[in-house]
Amino acid sequence: MHKLILCFFENINNIVQTFSIICSFFIMMIIIYWLEVLVNAQWNWLNFIKPVLDYILDFSNSLFPFSITAFGTVFDGKFITAVIVLMLIMLILRLAAEGISNLRYLYDDLHVAHKKAVEKEFNKKMTNQVIFEELKITKYMVFINTKIKKKFDHKEINIDVNEHINKMNSFISRKTGVECEQFNGGFLYKFEDFNKIDTVLDVLFKLLKSQSPLDFSICIQTEWDIEKIYRLADLKIYGKIIMCADTLLRYKCNKFHRYGTHNTGIFQTSDNITIEVHEFNEII
Repeated sequence: MHKLILCFFENINNIVQTFSIICSFFIMMIIIYWLEVLVNAQWNWLNFIKPVLDYILDFSNSLFPFSITAFGTVFDGKFITAVIVLMLIMLILRLAAEGISNLRYLYDDLHVAHKKAVEKEFNKKMTNQVIFEELKITKYMVFINTKIKKKFDHKEINIDVNEHINKMNSFISRKTGVECEQFNGGFLYKFEDFNKIDTVLDVLFKLLKSQSPLDFSICIQTEWDIEKIYRLADLKIYGKIIMCADTLLRYKCNKFHRYGTHNTGIFQTSDNITIEVHEFNEII
């Protein structure tokens, strides 16, 4: 429909421009015809157009017949009337062309505004649909891997790793009410309510800021997507709480956010899969 309307404007403009050119041509021909009459000549090359010119002159003379006497000669006023009438028609056509052009610009503006409104409504609908689908996701996992911090990794310092791991798991279980599972050399926690993830993040950030001699690699993934947890764990990013882009999208759908997020980077895993990794940040 839009292309049809643009074609209509284009054709109307072409028609108006064509008639304007025709009027210019007839004005020129009438002036030459008038000169032929004034000099009492016979220009045969004008014969092809004279029937049309005579019709225009007769019509003009019927509108406003007059004559002028000067230098002992009578000048027929129909030539002047015809030229004036054609010039008025040209003026009307020029105004019509300008009006059509302005109407075209107005239509373009309205079309763009309508298109933006439709796109905005569509995007809003799609956003609401995405949020609706994302809110259906409630389960998520937290995987924690540990290692001894460099400043404690010396033979002279006798660190009981198992003791600190037990303290970590006891702390998390006490605060969240969830027991861990052994998984991929680390510890996996499964939660049921993603809308309340901020309370779990509170616990995890306290763990990161603790005085424990252990360093923590913490990965969060929505649903029971074991493959993504494997990939995140294989990155071995310590001192951060990381997640994939789909988990970030789910977090953005929560009504409340006590934590910010930051793009950590794009990584290629050991199985040649590229993943976009983000991390949680405390809002200061």
